[in-house]
Amino acid sequence: MGLVLIEVALRLQEASRDTVRNQFVEDRVLLHHRLRPNFSGMIRGARFTTNSRGLRDREFAVPKPAGVFRIAVLGDSFTEGSGLDDAETMPKRLEARLRENSCGPGIEVINAGVSSYSPILYYLHLKHVVAPLRPDLVVVNFDMTDVQEDMIRTEIASLDAEGLPVAVRANRRLEWAQVLPPLLPPALHGLDDRLSRLAVYQRWRRSSLGTWLFGQRQLDLVGLEESGLVGDLRYDPFAITREIDTEQIRRAWALTGRYIRGISDLAHSLGARFVLVTYPHPHQVSATASPAGRQGAGIGAHLFASERPFKILESLGARNDFPVINLLSLFRYREAVDGPLFRYEDFHHTVKGADLFAEGVFGRESRPTRGPSRTTRPEPTSADSRDRGRRATGKCWHRSPPAREAAARLLPCHPSSAGRRR
Repeated sequence: MGLVLIEVALRLQEASRDTVRNQFVEDRVLLHHRLRPNFSGMIRGARFTTNSRGLRDREFAVPKPAGVFRIAVLGDSFTEGSGLDDAETMPKRLEARLRENSCGPGIEVINAGVSSYSPILYYLHLKHVVAPLRPDLVVVNFDMTDVQEDMIRTEIASLDAEGLPVAVRANRRLEWAQVLPPLLPPALHGLDDRLSRLAVYQRWRRSSLGTWLFGQRQLDLVGLEESGLVGDLRYDPFAITREIDTEQIRRAWALTGRYIRGISDLAHSLGARFVLVTYPHPHQVSATASPAGRQGAGIGAHLFASERPFKILESLGARNDFPVINLLSLFRYREAVDGPLFRYEDFHHTVKGADLFAEGVFGRESRPTRGPSRTTRPEPTSADSRDRGRRATGKCWHRSPPAREAAARLLPCHPSSAGRRR
């Protein structure tokens, strides 16, 4: 009886706690979490400001002025610009590049990135926050953690008849229940799952005593291997970046594919076109990029050479008739000759990495600023991966990829386009 009362008390405490944390507000109604409107402060050493809509950007006129072409960029912390000043974020660098390269001041790029968002939340963010700004082009920056986050949040989401989200209400308890590593033997994992849903059990597991007894809440590569959980998407957030294919991963990809198609359809219903951009994490670029970041993620000095997630997304675009801009080769090449593109202490981009991110979408490539660096070049470990490494860091990137050219044709300043302005 005492444990029941403690459990009820912890759940009530969770429901009533202050939901404001720095620049974020927990959302128990619609969007899981969102940026606080009209926020101004220093976050991770960088100037961070939001507008009245809770976007990390300036105010935008509504209705949209005549002659303005708006691009809305949806994404997570890589798009939001973790650790970067407002003007250094990928969307703002994209806007500056397009204005400098003949598009002029009539181009507006909206930073609609929010840390820890994924396609299930991109859809709701576009529908309820960004849509009133009437974008002409919607760009989704796909992150390698998106599939895991979609899988977890689908469990707490309300979906419509087509399987698209109506709301994703914050529920930290049920989210933690899905990712706490099991303690019991495989035959008792069902009991482990039920225990993981209890607030009192979670509080104990997350305490200093629980961490001392049972280890960190997120397993590193050694812990995953010892537990036989490598490739299990619940506990291995980078499972899709491995050369692994399981039924669980295929089901999770199907969910993410559904949400991305929903975003594309929603964009078209708003009169906008749609482009998907996919970029790599440092462990997919080289064996050394972001040294402390990869240690913190439990990866170590390994190059994940698999191109599977990028091919899956390119196939999704081909089936649904939207361009997919794959930045893997560009990042591998430029990390080797012009890095570092990722922060030392975490996986996010440096200023140079964010600028390259913008360059790879629509902007013209600039030449590397220095010669190759032996310490940042990808280190393939087999004959096949050496061939992939040579192709990935080859000198052919400056021939604009077909998907990127197709996306560029959607811009009003492209030579072959008369533009699409509303």
